[in-house]
Amino acid sequence: MNEESRPLEGLVKNLIKDIGHKDRLSEEEMAQAWGSIVGRVASRHTRPVSIKKASLVVNVDRSSWLYELTLKKKEILKNLGEKLGGKKIKDIRFRIGEVKGEGDEKDKK
Repeated sequence: MNEESRPLEGLVKNLIKDIGHKDRLSEEEMAQAWGSIVGRVASRHTRPVSIKKASLVVNVDRSSWLYELTLKKKEILKNLGEKLGGKKIKDIRFRIGEVKGEGDEKDKK
């Protein structure tokens, strides 16, 4: 490849990457929507941590929340679909784990 085609090559790669990601949901978008979907109380005991292959992984701070949210999984998935439009989450996996986010430290001060 010659020097003149390299900028074009980068532009094409970025364009393909952007097109492929338009329908994908970012973890930031999910974090912003999560509280309104599950409610204020539940959002204090949970934290979406990753999205892999249309499956959302959510940490919960205790087994009682894991049980309750697992029972409400279908309803949460339905609300996610409505809130996020064309961006699909097909499954949610709840697990016991760390739920403190960056904002929690600010709240303690």
